[in-house]
Amino acid sequence: MSVDGKSAPANRKGRTFTPLLNEKLLSRLHKIRADVDAVLVGAETVIEDDPKLTVRVVQGKNPLRVVLDSLIRTSLDSHIYKTEDSRTILAVCHDAPENKILRLKEKGVEILNFDCDRKIPLRDLLDILYHKGIRRLLVEGGSEVRWSFMKERLVDEIFVWITPSVWGGRKAPTMVGGDGYLERDHSIKLKLKNSEIVDDTVILEYHVL
Repeated sequence: MSVDGKSAPANRKGRTFTPLLNEKLLSRLHKIRADVDAVLVGAETVIEDDPKLTVRVVQGKNPLRVVLDSLIRTSLDSHIYKTEDSRTILAVCHDAPENKILRLKEKGVEILNFDCDRKIPLRDLLDILYHKGIRRLLVEGGSEVRWSFMKERLVDEIFVWITPSVWGGRKAPTMVGGDGYLERDHSIKLKLKNSEIVDDTVILEYHVL
């Protein structure tokens, strides 16, 4: 994110931040992906950035990719639904369009259908992923999805990368969105595990208390 806490510009195109990461930082990001069992994003991240979420800059296995998209608003041609290199699981609600579900199944995408209304039940999803052998899950974005995991206290560690830039923007997303907390006692408390500076980018690792 930027020094002023933005995870994307006001147009919500998070990919705009990618050029701020040099080869060393990109390698580090891809090493994190290679070290986890699965990577999770929400529909908005897929719509705005069309990420692959694979490991490309370093040697390593591609993680399982998990998408939260209750009504399948994402394009069926998104990179993340191309399963030649890595498996993809799509979590949807019971009233997701059946024709889109069938087309995605034909592409090799696994569909997890939940009895929900717009909001995927995260604890139920994590239960299923656990039984599939997923032990380390990286929530890459976006800000609303991060808030959902934070709100339900489903986060063990937080990685924060602060790039040497300021973007501003009233409507620019921050690292964590959602309704937020109004009381100090309700906020999530952290303990700093590690900090370092890599080519002017500050990297912070926190344990969630």
